[in-house]
Amino acid sequence: MVEYLNEEEIIEINRLCLELSEEIEEFIIIQPDDVNYILKFTSYNFDDIYKLSLAYCISLIVLHPFKNGNHRTSLIAAEHFLLKNNFRSISTDEKDLKIQKWRIEYEEKNDLEKEFFRITCIEDENKKSNEIKKVMKSEYGITIEKWFRDNFINK
Repeated sequence: MVEYLNEEEIIEINRLCLELSEEIEEFIIIQPDDVNYILKFTSYNFDDIYKLSLAYCISLIVLHPFKNGNHRTSLIAAEHFLLKNNFRSISTDEKDLKIQKWRIEYEEKNDLEKEFFRITCIEDENKKSNEIKKVMKSEYGITIEKWFRDNFINK
């Protein structure tokens, strides 16, 4: 049985990310409804554990529910989900930093911030889900999913 993340876990991950980087004053949930949408989106659309982790990661970064720390929160939430489901990390700090840097560079190079904002503004939940799924199937999503598969194994 899959153990999904809950709202409190996602919010706490963001808070901890900001606390560790001494940005705790930036801890603000600007889109609380998006956190709930993310929980529904992940639990209703995917069976594969790695796809689920990718769904958490991509939907958090696309919808940007927090004022700050969304990149860190998205990856750590996805990793926490895997750990919660009896996977363990075989990654290194160097590999973790590499995927974070790659994501930021790829987003800038491909103007994904503009695309993410466009998706965030979609009000119809089915259309929004389909757009997030497109991001998951893009080179961006495929690379992140491969990183999860390469760096987390079942205990």
